Amino acid sequence: MRFQCTIRSPRAASLEDVGGESFLTKCSVVTGSVVDVLSAGPSLAFTSPGACSYNMLDGVDLMEGVPFNYPLSTEKKWASYFWSLLKKTAEQNIKHCTYFADPRQQEIARDLLHHFNNIQCLFFGGYPDAERVRILVKPLSSAAGKEGDFISCLALCGNFPERILTHRDFLGALLGLGIKREMVGDIIYTGGEKAYAFLVKELAPFVQQNLTRAGHYELQAEEIDLQLFPAEAEPRRTKEIKGTVASMRLDSVTGLGFGLSRSKIIPLIKGERVKVNHQLVKQPSKAVKTGDIISLAGRGRIEIIEEMGISRKGRIHLLLKRYF
Repeated sequence: MRFQCTIRSPRAASLEDVGGESFLTKCSVVTGSVVDVLSAGPSLAFTSPGACSYNMLDGVDLMEGVPFNYPLSTEKKWASYFWSLLKKTAEQNIKHCTYFADPRQQEIARDLLHHFNNIQCLFFGGYPDAERVRILVKPLSSAAGKEGDFISCLALCGNFPERILTHRDFLGALLGLGIKREMVGDIIYTGGEKAYAFLVKELAPFVQQNLTRAGHYELQAEEIDLQLFPAEAEPRRTKEIKGTVASMRLDSVTGLGFGLSRSKIIPLIKGERVKVNHQLVKQPSKAVKTGDIISLAGRGRIEIIEEMGISRKGRIHLLLKRYF
């Protein structure tokens, strides 16, 4: 089977044939450039200095026959992509693996899986309760393999001052190498001198060689065994927020949680920067409730913990938890 890609780098690179593992990345570092081989379909693009800028959903056509009508174009593309993997697995009796999927994409994958009796999907993100996971689609009769065959964990070590760097700084450093978001799983930083990043297995050597700083601070990336990932590193930094809102509208609650006025929040919601329970929402007036998780691109997320009563002026007392 022959695979094609586009190389945008003056450095030398090579392609090799890899059989029978479509959408399961094969990658090596050749004179500093990543050579990433995927099955025919969406093309790959590598930008100097060897960074992989493949987008899993680029070039995906909307397929007929998908049994759900998802409202957003991004959901339609993901459903079409995942439906095609399920069909290929059923027809060819071979494994396929996605890149990292967010919680909404995982919900869609589970919806679609119900229509295939002889296929199993395994969800793994490198540690228990991972939010972003890779999905292995396989025939029931085939072996699953090990989680470490698909995911690497890098410890990002440096002399980081307390409460300066955040999750966003480490993610930005990785994306600054040209790596697309779906190649990266969870990033965990709870303060101190070490953060952890989960990513597709084949990118680990490239990141170790090229990731040298986050923000203004130097770092060293070291791969660790998934079994050695420290349990105490799993929780993310959180902060409790108490305040009042006039109503349980999305714009009001989001403004309280992120410390922004409604006039600033409304354009962000309409600009598709806000998700509720991992789904894009464009209506500032949407009602939210206890237990909902609201995320704002680039700013983290909040969870509505409790409605604590009504003030004398009729405003709602809220307890929120913000995740950084």
